[in-house]
Amino acid sequence: MKPYNELTNEEKNKRDEERRAKQKYLSSIPGVIETLEKELNDKQEELKNLRALYTKYPDLKRNVNRWKRVRFYSASVNNKVDKYDCSHNCGCCSDSPLEVWPYLETEFGNVYSDPFCFQVGEKHGISGDVAYPGWKKNLREAKIPENIIESVSNSFKKDAEDRRLAVESYDDEDED
Repeated sequence: MKPYNELTNEEKNKRDEERRAKQKYLSSIPGVIETLEKELNDKQEELKNLRALYTKYPDLKRNVNRWKRVRFYSASVNNKVDKYDCSHNCGCCSDSPLEVWPYLETEFGNVYSDPFCFQVGEKHGISGDVAYPGWKKNLREAKIPENIIESVSNSFKKDAEDRRLAVESYDDEDED
């Protein structure tokens, strides 16, 4: 679908008309019923998946963060996790902690390790992500697999190398 600002006036009018018709339908009783049925089906699927996860991992717990993102976590998966999310805790802070969230992807949804989040380093404006001392030990004590630890370690190395190359490239530009 083309961005709105790239549409002709005729295309904008057509899209606006379709949007108004959809809003009108969704405000009607049949539209409200359709919306509620979809929400109910989604909730029933969510319930089915949660029951399956809880049956498989009786120590399952739930975390809801400040943005209302729900994560399920269990110590039972710590030695089985094979993926991870990695992000800075805050986008605006120049020294924001770098967090790793190891998880196992299952047919019923992701199950995160317990603890579900490890602070492994922090953002540094000049040198990039800087690892905290002992971060590997913390993951090993929680029985997080070595391949996850190695992958995070490689991310630190890649970030340092990328920054080094950027500086070299910048220095080379000054010589021309």
